[in-house]
Amino acid sequence: MMMDCDNVLDERIDPYELERLRDQYETQVRRGQPSHLAKFSFAHGLIKSTKNDVHQGIAILEQLLRENGQDISMRDYIYYLAVGHARIKDYDRALAYIETLLHAESTNRQAMNLKELIEKKMRNDGLLGAAILGGGAAIAVGSLLALIFAGRK
Repeated sequence: MMMDCDNVLDERIDPYELERLRDQYETQVRRGQPSHLAKFSFAHGLIKSTKNDVHQGIAILEQLLRENGQDISMRDYIYYLAVGHARIKDYDRALAYIETLLHAESTNRQAMNLKELIEKKMRNDGLLGAAILGGGAAIAVGSLLALIFAGRK
């Protein structure tokens, strides 16, 4: 997950690279069950694409989060779910995912930086006050993820 956090919400994928990832993923789907790596790589590419693709990437990452019990993978899934939700301006959910990650890894510098970046975007969009009101939804998502994290250790 080493990446420049100031750029992570604006990063775009080359369309040819996304098509290559899509082909790999769809080839594995046709053969049966795609690997977690193929799913993650495709979802990660989708997160860096158009708004519709971001939604598809979020759905794949949420599926991976439910299916895969490896803590190291879960960290990546949760981080990129936060990125995806922030990219579509669903800041409450993005913060809920980051808070869950920080609850499990309080010294995760990348997660702290992403949280600051999301809060900055919210201030720029005039939504920081709305996040306080929407905090109940964030707490609910965070609690659910905390239970998932706790159950898989």
